[in-house]
Amino acid sequence: MWPPSVTALLGHLLAEQQAVLGPNLVGLYLRGSLALGDFDPETSDVDALCITDQPVDPAEYAGLAALHIRLFASGQPYCRELEVAYLSRASAERWRPEERHPTLSRGGGVLDWQTHHENWVMERWAVLHGESRFFGPEPHTLIAPVSEAHIRRAVLNRLHDWRAFALTPHDPGWGHRGHAVYAAETICRIAHTLSTGQLGSKPAAVRWAVLTFPEPWHTLISNLDRWRSDPAIDADLNGRVQGLVVWAAQNVEHHDR
Repeated sequence: MWPPSVTALLGHLLAEQQAVLGPNLVGLYLRGSLALGDFDPETSDVDALCITDQPVDPAEYAGLAALHIRLFASGQPYCRELEVAYLSRASAERWRPEERHPTLSRGGGVLDWQTHHENWVMERWAVLHGESRFFGPEPHTLIAPVSEAHIRRAVLNRLHDWRAFALTPHDPGWGHRGHAVYAAETICRIAHTLSTGQLGSKPAAVRWAVLTFPEPWHTLISNLDRWRSDPAIDADLNGRVQGLVVWAAQNVEHHDR
């Protein structure tokens, strides 16, 4: 189902979570490409969702923070690609604006409280519809169904956020080539979801975009693998991806009118 090294990492994570959370731990689930069956061993994150019975208390939070620092330093495969969010049973059921949850982002090993924006509607969809259960009850017993209309609204809102970002070309958030690839793949996924009504993985969306997008976007998307792991700053590539974002937003807005 999942690569053996990913399964080993998740097993280690689960054992540590059980030691910290005890009976408060309800389940551990996969999100993203691991759940949707398009995991790339070279580039994908290991995205997980941990559901607790009650919200994490201060002592549990401290234990989880220490857990993730240890795991980050362990040297295990994918330990630095791990992303985990901790949601109580009540919060996991459905996304609510402005809720903050203990969340680990890739690369730092630091657990902190983060606001979960509407993209977490899509994360819930992936848990419900993918091969996501690592430990605990079936996800549909914990997470309410996510409608196609809600997915569409969340994706459109995300696209509008990306358009605003693309119209600020000197924002320092536009960094290295690897980030430009991430942005382009995200736009492919948004366009694919709006076209098909289905939330697929980024690799599947990129394959779809290569067959669907006109020039110059076809060539841009076809060459993303060249820059995926490139740390160089490339103003020209950033500009091309910003153009892709604006083009996608204009097409969607035109389609909706």
